[in-house]
Amino acid sequence: MKRLYQNIIVMLFILGGLAYANPPRRAISTAQFTTEILLSIGAEEKLIGTAYLDSEILPELKEKYDKVPVLSNKLPTKEKFYSQNPDFLTGWPSVLTPANLGPLEELNENGVQVYIMKSVNSNNIEDVFSDILKYGEIFELQENAQNVVNEMKEDLEKIKNKLPKEKIKVFPYDSGEGVPFVVGGQGMGNTIIELAGGENIFKDINSSFGNGSWEKALVEDPEVILIVDYGDTSYEKKVEYIKQRSILKDLDAVKNNRFIKIELADISSGVRNVKAIKKLAKELHSIEI
Repeated sequence: MKRLYQNIIVMLFILGGLAYANPPRRAISTAQFTTEILLSIGAEEKLIGTAYLDSEILPELKEKYDKVPVLSNKLPTKEKFYSQNPDFLTGWPSVLTPANLGPLEELNENGVQVYIMKSVNSNNIEDVFSDILKYGEIFELQENAQNVVNEMKEDLEKIKNKLPKEKIKVFPYDSGEGVPFVVGGQGMGNTIIELAGGENIFKDINSSFGNGSWEKALVEDPEVILIVDYGDTSYEKKVEYIKQRSILKDLDAVKNNRFIKIELADISSGVRNVKAIKKLAKELHSIEI
């Protein structure tokens, strides 16, 4: 698994430097965050399929999204993927494995260009802006992409100007009962917490997500519990577990119902990130932005 992860990271750097000779005409997106970026920059006419929706699509993009076929709720099979005659693929890095849609070389040999966002393995929000601009370059929609990035940067600056100096301690809970799976210190989830004026009590974990511990959460006594909402276990079920069956049930944050819901799509690199920072900042600090 470690070797596979290292190979994927190497590919990310290689892919970031690739040039695309022709703009895609039959693109497939296999992640919500890449689908929302492509729709935001106006590439919907080149998008012939999507997959792996974690949450409801952004309301302002729904009309565009509904016109694009959904190939699968998770990853499409190779057969389904190639039956669409695609010439471009983007989405989660995990699609580039033999067990999924195949390694990069195989996809290229079959006429499929690939772009995996650098920011999926970054804790610098500037990398999200660079990725959006890269999609604009690939699809020859540079002006649209620049407009999206400009708006995000302007909103982020407004948020920064409103934030108080003090940080709020946050326990970012993803899932799990025996061991809590949490947002770690690397990746956009931690970046969003920090830019919203929070301090992740598990920032020392050297990955985007990882195993935390209930005991550490108890000792740190977080002021807020951030619940990452996605998948088969609902936000309400996660809150119920922490309130009734975890060792955290006597924390002030739990007794005072200081839970905040955030979608997985919000903390995945993409056009939602600044909106997520704004929402989290408002709830952490009880301020209007």
